[in-house]
Amino acid sequence: MKAPVLLRGKLALITACVVAVAIGGISVVTWLVTEHNLRTQLDKSMLASLPAPVVAPPAPGLRREFKLRCDVGVPSAGLQQVLQGIQLLKLDGSTCAPPGVDPAVTAPGDDQASTTTFRDGQTASGTPVRVLLVPLDNGDVLILSRSLVEIDDTLTALAGVLVGVAVLGTLLVAGLGLWLTRRALAPMERLTETVEHIARTEDLTTPVTVSGQDEVGRLGRAFTAMTRALAESRRRQRNLVNDAAHELRTPLTSLRTNIDLLVRSERTGRELPQRGDVLDRLQAQSQEFSDLVTELVVLARDDRELAREPVEVAEVIDRAVKRARSRAHDHVFDVDRSPWRTTGDAAALERSVLNLLDNAVKFAPAGSTITVRSRPGWLTVTDEGPGLPVEHREVAFERFWRAPDARGLPGSGLGLAIVADIVAVHGGSARFVPNGRGASVRLNLPTIVGG
Repeated sequence: MKAPVLLRGKLALITACVVAVAIGGISVVTWLVTEHNLRTQLDKSMLASLPAPVVAPPAPGLRREFKLRCDVGVPSAGLQQVLQGIQLLKLDGSTCAPPGVDPAVTAPGDDQASTTTFRDGQTASGTPVRVLLVPLDNGDVLILSRSLVEIDDTLTALAGVLVGVAVLGTLLVAGLGLWLTRRALAPMERLTETVEHIARTEDLTTPVTVSGQDEVGRLGRAFTAMTRALAESRRRQRNLVNDAAHELRTPLTSLRTNIDLLVRSERTGRELPQRGDVLDRLQAQSQEFSDLVTELVVLARDDRELAREPVEVAEVIDRAVKRARSRAHDHVFDVDRSPWRTTGDAAALERSVLNLLDNAVKFAPAGSTITVRSRPGWLTVTDEGPGLPVEHREVAFERFWRAPDARGLPGSGLGLAIVADIVAVHGGSARFVPNGRGASVRLNLPTIVGG
């Protein structure tokens, strides 16, 4: 199986490729500029070496002519240096070159040159040369040629240097890039190892040690927050399951006992004296189980399932009071609320208020008044029952907690826990507040500006 290419290798390879392209481009431009400069200098030197009658502008009435003697003997060394690469192309197509000169091979159209022209060519011996064509007034063409061997050798040597620099530079940058990316991605590698460890062991408490303010540091902090949230969610689910199993054990035992009594009575044919009471208890227990399942579903619900929209708190209170009044005819509800709005889930907020009202109805004596007050940012539900001792007010919002003197009353101990969870999700808080008589619970909720 082909080994995967690591991220640091990819980054080093990409960096090396970019640098190689950059160095290659610079090298090509350098070579082309050098070639152009060398050829320009050669062209200027060839123009400067033209004989005076050819270069100087002719005076009025004078013609630009140049005579070249080709029938003399071999010139001296000094004259040979001056005559190097010079020849004359005549009108009849013949050429005239001093002895010892390696003449340039003429090309078609050279005898038709009308202006000073440069071109590349070669001599009779095959040496590459730069050729200058200068037309004369008598129709002849003066041809000067200079060897390109030195320029070609210089360009070849420069190309070798540039290629070597490009290769060495690319290798150096690739190695340096690999070293730098390895150092830069070291936190990412540690984060990857930690994530793989968490995925392998499912240990969400494993710390993620990534620091810094760069993207890797942000990713590490985000992953740490995610694992903490998952660990907290798992802890809450585990506690919920354990608490539910513990609280269900007693009512299940009672339900099973009553069912066994009925089954035994049916099988033996004996009349059960308390049959009506047993059936009533079974009906009440089944209702308690139904309520408990509903409350467990509410507690287990993901917070993201709740809506996030403007909610008229006064309407929420009115609906909750209407529902509570329909099943508590022997209580008086005193409601005073102002119109204000919050952001959240109207159904969830209605359930939290209804839980407070049901709790007040359960503990307040028949005929008593349950008071509901609401102003922007808060609402309270107050009853005239026995109240709750100060030492129990904090733990009253925990799941399945019930006051010692309320163990015999119906309920699961989840009502206030649901209230606390719903309000917390909405960015608020729930707490007991001092009251002269009975219990008073206050809910604080954020308000919509201008609402």
